[in-house]
Amino acid sequence: MMGDYIVVCDKSFKLLQSENRKVRKENLDKLLTVVHDENFEESPEFMQAVKTFVYPCLNDGSEACRESAVQLVRTLVCDGCVEEIAPIVFVIHKRMGNISMLESSEEVKLLYIQLLRDIIKNYEQLIFPCLDDIVSILTKSILDSCPAVKKDSCLCAAELASATKTRFHMVAELLVEPLLKATNYHQSAVRYTAIQSLNYVIMYSNGKQVPEVCSSISNRLFDQNVGVRLALCRVVSNWMLNLPDRYSYFPKLIPFILTAQVDDHLPNREEAERLWDEIGNQYINENEVQLKEKLDFLPDHLNHYPPNVKRPNLGCRTLVTREVLKLLPVIIRELDDWKEDISIKSGQLLCVVALNAENSVIQHLNQLLTAMTKCCRQPDHVASNHVRRAAEIMSYFISPSTYLKFLLPTMSDIEPHVGHLIILSGLLKNVKSFELSTHVKSIITFLEKPEICEVYDPLFKKYLLQVIEYVLVACESECQEFSYELFKIYITVQSTTLDQFDDNFIFEKLINMCEPKTKEQLFKTHGERLLNELNDSCDSWVVHSPGREVLDKIALDAEYVILSCYEIYRQILTKTLYNLDKDPKFLMKMLININTCVDKDIFNDKQLWQIISGIIFPILTWRPGKTAESLRAASCLCAQIINKKFTCFDETMLNLSFPIFLALADDNHCKTRAYALDTLHCLICAAKSLNKLNADTINNVTRVALARLNDNPGNTRFKAINLIKATYTQPLPNDYMVHYEAHVAQLYKTLVIFLDDQDIQQSILDLLKDLSWMKPEVLIKHINVNVFSHKHFAQNLMDYLSDNLSQISLTNTE
Repeated sequence: MMGDYIVVCDKSFKLLQSENRKVRKENLDKLLTVVHDENFEESPEFMQAVKTFVYPCLNDGSEACRESAVQLVRTLVCDGCVEEIAPIVFVIHKRMGNISMLESSEEVKLLYIQLLRDIIKNYEQLIFPCLDDIVSILTKSILDSCPAVKKDSCLCAAELASATKTRFHMVAELLVEPLLKATNYHQSAVRYTAIQSLNYVIMYSNGKQVPEVCSSISNRLFDQNVGVRLALCRVVSNWMLNLPDRYSYFPKLIPFILTAQVDDHLPNREEAERLWDEIGNQYINENEVQLKEKLDFLPDHLNHYPPNVKRPNLGCRTLVTREVLKLLPVIIRELDDWKEDISIKSGQLLCVVALNAENSVIQHLNQLLTAMTKCCRQPDHVASNHVRRAAEIMSYFISPSTYLKFLLPTMSDIEPHVGHLIILSGLLKNVKSFELSTHVKSIITFLEKPEICEVYDPLFKKYLLQVIEYVLVACESECQEFSYELFKIYITVQSTTLDQFDDNFIFEKLINMCEPKTKEQLFKTHGERLLNELNDSCDSWVVHSPGREVLDKIALDAEYVILSCYEIYRQILTKTLYNLDKDPKFLMKMLININTCVDKDIFNDKQLWQIISGIIFPILTWRPGKTAESLRAASCLCAQIINKKFTCFDETMLNLSFPIFLALADDNHCKTRAYALDTLHCLICAAKSLNKLNADTINNVTRVALARLNDNPGNTRFKAINLIKATYTQPLPNDYMVHYEAHVAQLYKTLVIFLDDQDIQQSILDLLKDLSWMKPEVLIKHINVNVFSHKHFAQNLMDYLSDNLSQISLTNTE
């Protein structure tokens, strides 16, 4: 059989020199079949013939021939038949390693690389002379456009590094750049393989490329593929555990392993934490002498520590402490990065650094707090949540004495914003009571400043209350002597919210500081002082002044403060409403405040009269302009509400009030006229009850009421009808009907006209019936049914009057 093989092989070898490519292909396949046969045994003559006739076919002009030749040589290489690999590598280098690559077939290029991998696996000792050529091939093939070629080339580079450990450092640098480019390839499988290959290339290099590599692969921390991120974590941890001279590269490597601990994928985080713990333990073992004192005396567990969090071992803490001065500036810079994902990762990294560095972050605290507050200035930024969490972690390790001396002066020097309070509240959340107690006064005094507690931003207020809450939780007894300041801050903050006072932890604590522990007692304790302060500042109020809003909140929820401090309240009203040239919106708000208090029935008649006569009446004086018109309407409404609250009028009050509201009943503003008519109705009833209604008043009221019947359709006409009815309801002054019969006749004559007004004819009919008691015989003379469009109303009135007159005649006859 061997003889047959020899004959076939000799013939096939000779035919490989044929000019016909099909013949070359057929004979290469025949040789491949021979070497695949289980009975085949190579001989020196056969291998010499392969070298002479087959190796040139690796560079054949025909793609099919090259493919078959590579497969044949791969088989011989894997079987260990080849004694010299240089000719093979030379051909592959010629096809793929030159500046202009000759090989165009992706399939053949892949086979070339697979052949190289087979050579590296089977002939480790023979590849040293060819090392430069192989590296030259890989530097090109790693950058090939074919993903399969790229991937196998990366694997080949890793295998080459492992196979040539002792001499690989001389060529490693050449492969770094192509592999780094491959880590950015769009296929995740290629990126994964490139990172894995970098592990070996760097491990057996001289290490000088580590900084360059770290800078280039940092983007893979944000890779969308979970496996790529995990591969990077494992590669970096392997370098930190096994790389020669690794400690010098830790400043570059530690951020990777720390960032991996905040990966979005839980298994990745757990693996990173396990590897970080392993790195820390190895560091302890390798530096046991230097760490002996810390190992002997520092506790492994702290009582005051973030809950449900495992404390990093001493090695981890020491490594981060050593590098914190290099880590923090990078974090500070990247917290403000325009790319959101980088900013988020920096915030997450800060949490891990804070947990590992503990109190070592003090060295960069001022700059760090500045960056943290700036990041949290936009609370909707996802990174702000992580930065806030970092502040909460830092609160376990840094005393208030340290961070308050940075934060409070900063907030005083520049305009405070919500970021300051987010960070301050985070730092105070887990503070130790004894450490904070000496700073309670400075914190509360600072928060009481107008530029802090009077900021309008709702989010700013939310975190301001949170700061106070944490201070109260930690140092409630020390806050006792500052209860007024806390009360003032709280009510100032709450003045622009819809929340009730007693729906808050802070308010409950403030109540507990009083005796008895009630809301009313709290306001009685501090209300007068607060109103006095408002009285001192009210001259400068505008519509959105916090002081005005505080007064509104008191009127709404704590009116008993105004009841007990009425004089102060009246002074505030006098100061704020005396100048009618102020912003009309502000004046309106103050009138609403008065209405709120009046509605709660807290004033007596004397106080009500002081408010209406001393404060409201001056505003009711006519002034030109639409703004003054609207203000009069609001003031007239306020006066109407107050008049309804009087339990008793006197003659002086009536004499002063009637002229004002008679004039207002002719105002241009329809609402002012309506409110004035309502008030006149109230005054007429009061005058009748006191028997102080005179003929002049009746006539004046009648005049303005009749004029209002000509208003556009609306409530004003019905209010005028009701006012006339109230005015002429019995009793009238004794001599009125004697002296003013003509006036009554004119009244009838005017009202009868409106029986044809569809909007009010029913109300006019009812009114005329009610008023007919005065002079029915006069009224009936003014009614001519035939002149009315709606005759049934006139006829109804005529029938009613005829019946009444008949009854009167019968009564007189009897």
